[in-house]
Amino acid sequence: MKRYRVVVVNLGYATYATEAAILAAVDAEVIAAARDCLTEADVVAAAAEADAILVREAPITRRVLEAMPRCRAIVRYGVGVDNIDLQAAAARGIFVANVPGYGTEEVSDHAVALLTACIRQLPQRDRAIRAGRFETGIDARIYRTTGKVLGLVGYGQIARAVHRKWRGFLPSRVLVCDPHVDSGRIAEEGAEAVALETLLGVSDYISLHAPLTAETRHMIDAAALGRMKPTAILVNTARGELVDESALVAALAEERILAAGLDVFENEPLPQGHPLTGLPNAVLSGHVGWYSLNAVQELQTHAAHEVRRVLAGESPQCWVNRWETVGGHA
Repeated sequence: MKRYRVVVVNLGYATYATEAAILAAVDAEVIAAARDCLTEADVVAAAAEADAILVREAPITRRVLEAMPRCRAIVRYGVGVDNIDLQAAAARGIFVANVPGYGTEEVSDHAVALLTACIRQLPQRDRAIRAGRFETGIDARIYRTTGKVLGLVGYGQIARAVHRKWRGFLPSRVLVCDPHVDSGRIAEEGAEAVALETLLGVSDYISLHAPLTAETRHMIDAAALGRMKPTAILVNTARGELVDESALVAALAEERILAAGLDVFENEPLPQGHPLTGLPNAVLSGHVGWYSLNAVQELQTHAAHEVRRVLAGESPQCWVNRWETVGGHA
């Protein structure tokens, strides 16, 4: 019998052989939950005796943490950790780690793809052709990309990759709103640090890359949408809750903004019949911006190494709930 139990509480990968091979070095067994854990009760049932868990979206709340007395590490398959109670984990001396950077190229590619699909109205063109309509589109609201203003809300690795890739479209300006990044660094990258209100009012294209916090939830609400140009396009590959979906649906339906490209939603999976699915100026994908075969391999590898470090008595490299930052275990 292995010394440690590492439980995968969110399923979805074809195999966990990568994790098993890495964690064998510390005498740990990798156990996939019998089903995808979507609730607190699911997690507790699957991982009460775990020494570490690997998680994506499952709620890792105080109640869950209290039910896992042996747990020493929680590693997020991904970047965002808004589903994990960081302070409660710190109080119990449980390391929380993530895997930043694994999907930077993929998510930035996806943001650019959603934006260009909205600009060129590719889904509408595809549907028309399949329906037997060969339309030249001489009255479509399609505008040239060159000379437009790109606005980036958040300026982490993914946003900077979007900036790098969008340079080829020759934007007239690139505006950045990120209070956590020095304005001098933003200027060095060829962008301008501005307030959110300015970015919303000036930008032709707005791409969201902010983390989800109490302050950023619904940062794009009815008032924010009202500041945008009628020709503006909004892209969200970050977190669905950054946007008030009801307000966005109304803005798109009333053509108060031109279009939106969304890979993330307030509630996932997107409910069948959701109003967004009936809007021709919404381009939608199902939280797949992070995905490529290369990204999955990198993600599983790095996540497993973080668990291995903790079980070997080390600190994780990407430790997000440092005791001195959130308070808790000494």
